[in-house]
Amino acid sequence: MKFSMLAIAATAIAGVHGFAGVTTPTTGRTFAMREASVLKMATAVDVDTKAALATAANEARGLAMDSIAAAHSGHMGLPLGAAEIGASLYGSQMSYNAKDPQWINRDRFILSAGHGSMFLYSWLNLAGFDLPMDEVKKFRQHHSMTPGHPEFPNSEHNTPGIESTTGPLGQGVANAVGVAASEKMAEGVYNTDDHKIFDHHVFALAGDGCFQEGVSAEAAAFAAHEKLDNLIILYDANEVTLDKMAEYTQSEDIIKRYEAYGWETYDIDGHDLDTVEATIAAAKASDNGKPKFIKCNTIIGKGMEETEGTNAAHGEAGVPYVDKAKLNIGLPEGEKWYVSEGTRDFFKGVQEKNQAAYDEWQATYKAWSEANPDLAKQLEDSIADNVMPAEEMIKAIPEMNQEDAEATRVSGYKIIQEISKLVPNYVSGSADLHGSCRNYIDNGGNWGAGFDKSYAGKNLYFGIREHSMGSILNGFAYHGLFKASGSTFLVFADYLRPTIRVAGLAELGRVSYVFT
Repeated sequence: MKFSMLAIAATAIAGVHGFAGVTTPTTGRTFAMREASVLKMATAVDVDTKAALATAANEARGLAMDSIAAAHSGHMGLPLGAAEIGASLYGSQMSYNAKDPQWINRDRFILSAGHGSMFLYSWLNLAGFDLPMDEVKKFRQHHSMTPGHPEFPNSEHNTPGIESTTGPLGQGVANAVGVAASEKMAEGVYNTDDHKIFDHHVFALAGDGCFQEGVSAEAAAFAAHEKLDNLIILYDANEVTLDKMAEYTQSEDIIKRYEAYGWETYDIDGHDLDTVEATIAAAKASDNGKPKFIKCNTIIGKGMEETEGTNAAHGEAGVPYVDKAKLNIGLPEGEKWYVSEGTRDFFKGVQEKNQAAYDEWQATYKAWSEANPDLAKQLEDSIADNVMPAEEMIKAIPEMNQEDAEATRVSGYKIIQEISKLVPNYVSGSADLHGSCRNYIDNGGNWGAGFDKSYAGKNLYFGIREHSMGSILNGFAYHGLFKASGSTFLVFADYLRPTIRVAGLAELGRVSYVFT
């Protein structure tokens, strides 16, 4: 079940492109690693960094245990089981600036398995975001910055570093596809030959429930077809669901499923820091037109021997064993919400490294904006969601001949053309019904990869995938640049109703729907 640096060693020995099968000596199970990318990471993580990441992982486990115990409610399994993944992302692999959490070229992280929210809150605090420890201690309390599931900043919550409202399983995976699609659109619209201002990655951490939900399958097919190689999905494969072990309800080979979609896949030990680091770095470096799927084999509730590896670890059943578990993983006895000075110092170093990258980007952005003042004004307006008031927009749209009877969808089509002229960042999509719903933007170009499409296009073709269309539209809104609309027949609104509900809860004013 668990793998080690054997994977990296095997790929180095193979020395060829493509994939090589690696069989673990303890289980006889075979998994694949992509050699060409992994070979770029020829050396393991340096000893000091690895020790700091391992320490941070255990302290993040401690924060999660203490907060869930204090609330007597929450989901302990994921924060404990995926701690090494969090350490690698926030301590090494992601590009972000905790002092400027809205930086437009930051890497995005979405916790699709939103029930494991203490994973996210622990790492945001450690990484230096403005999420005070007092708020971490108020986990699941009314009006705190740490609600039971992550909530995108809105009138009720304003927690920095939360990129998506998650909880309904599978939605976060599809949201991440939408964010990655929006990033590709930003590349197409704003990058120039002389200046690249958009080139970030989108990460999502998801569990078995996310991949059993159909919305993630719809989105995965879309992501591969449109070649979203800036997207990296990490599968917390702990073999556990709430009622039973996962084998009770699933028997598919998920790696083969994602390969069939057209994804690049990896199968690794999610607790081996060297392997996690090398694999994420390889996935980031692979610009081959394929989204990346990393199956991270983990132990749910790792560190709490009474529940780890079982479905009891999923929720708060481990609360009575918190003090013992913290001792077992090396945390000081009797100290709650403990973070060592060494971990704080390590993340200060991470912040300094990220600040240097941020400053370099700011210089590039300044040069780009000076060379492209009209584009810069358009981008700044898009970020600020600065559009003319509705009253002025109505006045700017030519009046129609009211004597001629026509279908409302035809009238709507005419209005959409005018809106597109007045709102440059307005984009439109359809679930295979552009011709019927009449929401196509003339002269806007088609978005995507291949055929007559480009990433600068304004018209998205979602295929017959209404549920993922809604989630992808939300992803566009979360990304914070474009105003996106989607269309289908009203009878299919029920297929995307959950995403409309989340858009309402998250106050996503950048999303609209065209139903006929």
